[in-house]
Amino acid sequence: MRKIKVGAIQPLMTYAYPGDDRQAYSGSVSRTRAYINGQLSVTLSLLEQAGQEGCDIVTTCEDVAHVSNFNVDIDSDLFPNLVEMSAPIVEDALCGIAKKYNMYIVGAYIAKREAQIYNIASIFDRSGKIVGEYRKTHLPVSETWQTVPGNSLDVFELDFGKVGISICYDMSFPETIQALALKGAEVIFHPTFGYSLYDAIGEAILKVRAFDNGVYIVTSKNAVYNGAGKSSVIDCWGHVMADAGFAENVIVTKEIDLDVKKPQPEWFFNGALTAEYEATMRLRKERRPELYGVICDTGIEKVRVPDEEEKLRLLEDIRAGRIRWN
Repeated sequence: MRKIKVGAIQPLMTYAYPGDDRQAYSGSVSRTRAYINGQLSVTLSLLEQAGQEGCDIVTTCEDVAHVSNFNVDIDSDLFPNLVEMSAPIVEDALCGIAKKYNMYIVGAYIAKREAQIYNIASIFDRSGKIVGEYRKTHLPVSETWQTVPGNSLDVFELDFGKVGISICYDMSFPETIQALALKGAEVIFHPTFGYSLYDAIGEAILKVRAFDNGVYIVTSKNAVYNGAGKSSVIDCWGHVMADAGFAENVIVTKEIDLDVKKPQPEWFFNGALTAEYEATMRLRKERRPELYGVICDTGIEKVRVPDEEEKLRLLEDIRAGRIRWN
């Protein structure tokens, strides 16, 4: 049996908005570093707790250094500078904790790769080495101002099995989880700030994604009431096995067995007729991909992203308090 203990943190993060004393971060390396370390401090303490509780793998929530709140600040170097400074700090810290506790960590943060900025989640192995990286593929419009989407849905083979990653808004698109499951993912780790419009539907989405695809989903969310969802572990039947509720600065853990199948109930005679008793595999084998082409229709009009001139006008409205983007 492949039993592992999974964990997800639920930190209360300190919020800062563009326009809130921006110079406190952009004018001084020491103050910028203090901001980053302040955001990270609770996350690191919760990861330490997960290690002490014997987790095999734990996930952080999205953007642990919390630099994305400055993504819209396009007329300064604040956001790129925060990204450049925070990524190595995050990587060094998570590397150390993973190695200390012989534990995998799925750590989500903003980083520059090939001269572009991505919202990523890296997998740190038990020795602290980065062995996989996922780049968020579905970006809300505000994130597109200075961040670009990834273009790959990858599955990573770890020492206990295969895992996939879905960051925040990715979870709103059922095809992403289906693709990961069809590629062999057994557990989907989901670092997030939110993933729908309100809490109840956010949890419902997770349960349906898990059930439809026969995967475990482990979600780590920051502690914000009515910010769509809670940190949790959900099994392949869509049952919530563990739930952090709306508590602040806690972790949720659960032992799961990746060798436990999803058998159809004995009274469900269709399984006997098809000789396919495992519910997940039955659904996969009975799919009819030839009917689903419309899902991949590229002719549907895309969301319009503001051009540079419009962005500057919106930025003026944000700073004047006429609109609020986060």
